[in-house]
Amino acid sequence: MKRYAPRSRSMVRDTRGSSMIETALVMPVLVLMLCFAVDIGYFFIVAANLVSASRTAVLYSGQGFTSPSQQLPSAGTSGSLTDTAGVAGLAGGDLSGLVNMSTQTSVEVCSKNIGTTQTANGYITKCNTYPSGSLSYTPDQDPESNNGMLTQRVDVVYTVNPPIPVNLFVFTMPPLTVHWSAEMRALD
Repeated sequence: MKRYAPRSRSMVRDTRGSSMIETALVMPVLVLMLCFAVDIGYFFIVAANLVSASRTAVLYSGQGFTSPSQQLPSAGTSGSLTDTAGVAGLAGGDLSGLVNMSTQTSVEVCSKNIGTTQTANGYITKCNTYPSGSLSYTPDQDPESNNGMLTQRVDVVYTVNPPIPVNLFVFTMPPLTVHWSAEMRALD
């Protein structure tokens, strides 16, 4: 019968630190991936809030609180997006959970209450931007604007800064400006 010699203790000691070295090499990559995952997840949350805010605001702009037969609500007040009087305030209220909402958000409301412009083919609703400023998104002309239908439009623009600014070899994820709009027809 053959007997094998036991391993020497020096061989066991050589492999003890390898798992620590592997962990030290992999951990920065895992942390970096986690940071980018948080940033991209925040971008998706912002996109979902913008869709919801513009849709809710344009529904309110076209219908008011209860029925289309009521007077249409005001487009907004010049104060800020936190003032919930009007369509722009409703959109700002939906976005109030976002970071720096008051400084990085603009809402443009195109409504009959602001006024209309007559063209050769019909009417186009006029627009105001809240808080004060200017966005240059014009609403489409409703093909039935001569028959009493006007297009109400709400544009929401938000500049997203990553919540975890990661600097990777001089590359930093840049701010992203997201624009979402919604339109609805309203009776004149």
